[in-house]
Amino acid sequence: MLNLVILVLSLFAFSCTQKIEIKTEPQTHRPPGLIVASEKAVENGKKHLRKGNCGKAIQEFNKALAKNPNNFEALYWLGVAEGMCGYYSDAYNRLTIALRYTPDRTWEARVNASIGLILIFMEKDDEAKIYFDRAKRIDPKNELVIQYSEIETRGKGKKGREKINKEESFGLILKWLD
Repeated sequence: MLNLVILVLSLFAFSCTQKIEIKTEPQTHRPPGLIVASEKAVENGKKHLRKGNCGKAIQEFNKALAKNPNNFEALYWLGVAEGMCGYYSDAYNRLTIALRYTPDRTWEARVNASIGLILIFMEKDDEAKIYFDRAKRIDPKNELVIQYSEIETRGKGKKGREKINKEESFGLILKWLD
């Protein structure tokens, strides 16, 4: 033990007498390889969504986020895939995070409308209306907004909900894949 202490002190004394220059550059962005791999995983995830395979899409979008946590598309489409699979609570949480990082007003409207749809499936129509209204103010021509913004006209509760076709609803969102 005493030998270890002497060795450490010797190294410390030596390092204090020598000018050691270590250059470190803060990593402000992801290496290009990871960004490319993340984008590739997003494209694979989109292919799975087009085929209706939300489980495999979730795996691909998670891969994309592991490689680049700043990938908005991966975050948004992961939320959509979770909603398609019926994981509404996860989808809601994911999409509310995506809302903070929308790259432009068009995507802001889309994310708000997508959250509104998820809330309908969660049977939270009053909250859904708030998100649809936000989306409508940004983009009144958004198809999802046009279809679902007037929640009260469909009727509330189970009877009104029966009029909502899950595949058709997510089909409107999937038009944004391209």
